[in-house]
Amino acid sequence: MSYLVLARKWRPQVFEELIGQDHVTRTLQNAIAAGRLAHAFLFAGPRGVGKTSAARILAKAANCVQGPTQKPCNQCENCKEIAEGSSIDVLEIDGASNTGVDNVRELRENVRYLPSKSRYKIYIIDEVHMLSTSAFNALLKTLEEPPSHVLFVFATTEPHKIPLTILSRCQRFDFKRIPLNLIFERLRAIASAEEVRIDDDALMLIAREAEGGMRDAQSLLDQVISYSGKEIQKDDILTLLGIGDRQILFDLSAAIFEKDAKRCLALIDDLYNRGYDLGQFCKDFLNHFRNLLVMKLEGGKSSVISVPEDEAKELLSQGGGVSFEDLHRLFQILLKGEELMTRTPFPKVVLEMTVVEMARLESLLPLDEILSRVERLENTLSPHASNTENRRAVSESVSNKGSGGPNSRKPVGGCREEIAHDSQEGVEASEEEVRQWDEFINFVRGENPILASFLTQGRPLRLTDTILEIGFAKDSFSLDRISERTTLQSVEELAQRHFKDALQIRITPTSPSKDAKTSTKAPPGSETDLVRHRKKEAIDNHVVQEAVEIFQGRIVEVKVNE
Repeated sequence: MSYLVLARKWRPQVFEELIGQDHVTRTLQNAIAAGRLAHAFLFAGPRGVGKTSAARILAKAANCVQGPTQKPCNQCENCKEIAEGSSIDVLEIDGASNTGVDNVRELRENVRYLPSKSRYKIYIIDEVHMLSTSAFNALLKTLEEPPSHVLFVFATTEPHKIPLTILSRCQRFDFKRIPLNLIFERLRAIASAEEVRIDDDALMLIAREAEGGMRDAQSLLDQVISYSGKEIQKDDILTLLGIGDRQILFDLSAAIFEKDAKRCLALIDDLYNRGYDLGQFCKDFLNHFRNLLVMKLEGGKSSVISVPEDEAKELLSQGGGVSFEDLHRLFQILLKGEELMTRTPFPKVVLEMTVVEMARLESLLPLDEILSRVERLENTLSPHASNTENRRAVSESVSNKGSGGPNSRKPVGGCREEIAHDSQEGVEASEEEVRQWDEFINFVRGENPILASFLTQGRPLRLTDTILEIGFAKDSFSLDRISERTTLQSVEELAQRHFKDALQIRITPTSPSKDAKTSTKAPPGSETDLVRHRKKEAIDNHVVQEAVEIFQGRIVEVKVNE
């Protein structure tokens, strides 16, 4: 006798053996018991989850000598013939090879005849979505009003391709992917019955690779038994299936968290040399980061993660030292890399560059730390705090950033050549110069709003046919920003376009107190001198400037309390 593969040998024979589809089996059993068996059923769902098996069990339940019954005997002639696929009253048709309208016309002719020796003539059409449109149309009338002795059972993995006119004439049952723990328990029972020695980790690896399909899991187990015999080791499965050890996922994520790019490259190269499928590994790594995110979110046991207990503990331990925000950013980078790997002929290079980018990603500041810095900045605004305390608090707040102090943003070398280092305390612009300055600001606001927001922090000191001298408060963020060479060049280019003259831009540091006294006049009727003075004073406050520096932001609006 020829060998019978495990997927056929251990095929479910009664509703109770149909794993993970309780919502389907319960409804069908109740319908049989109540005598409310419909004339057409549609079983939809992923591959290998029991659609065709459920159709055969339903056929046996309907045609069993003791039936219709919720539990077919599997001993009578009808049950045995249906199980063997040799029953002349239960016809299994492959929709992929019988797609034409002629095939359906033949079916319509045959349904008129009574079953030979069974209670019902049952047509099981697998992959029914492969039928042509004309074939579906030819089936409509027969499907809606079939003879009382005919049952139709359709199975498909793509129900969206079936016309609505067909769907509306069937009772639809959606089969789900089988949970990992149920596949694992079933494989363990099969291995025990087949006298195969295999540890739980190896079985879990097979169950995970099946991706919710019982038939796939049984086929993989069959393949592994052929490779290893009755003694199966975990390494045999890794070698045969070409998948990476789960520990490599933890090793690679640990290297990323430790920002060890060299070790990341070494691990990828080792996987490549051992012949693993890098595309599949990347998908496993994506799922690994998903598990890290879920564990971080739920802080322990989770109903949406199916992993062994020791692996769950390791996930919780490894993700404990990384913020949720950083894990999410790493996941997004990996997701983009996986998408690119599917379109490139160089998957190894893409995966290497992806993990290097992940390893070199700078961490975000934790929210608690940001809030504590904001609180310290607020304390410095207290009128009871001395100037010395203010400066110390700001210095401490900024020094913890790891990217330099408050003066870390320095202009590019050479930009200070156009800056007058002597403070022009006595220089005041005339009313006409202020008016021209306001017009220039409005022009810049239309061309470059961000640059205009910095220029409004300054005041005109002198405006001639050849020179535009602008004063900014000493040690202010605006002074440093506007003094950068590229920014100065942009100001000079805009000034030449506005004034139609080859103006030289000169930036002059001024004292904050003096700078606060004289500010740019706004368009008539917009705001008072007092309001402008208060806004200028708030913007030039060193605490505000340091807050802007910490958050890498910009001031959009200043509101003054009346």
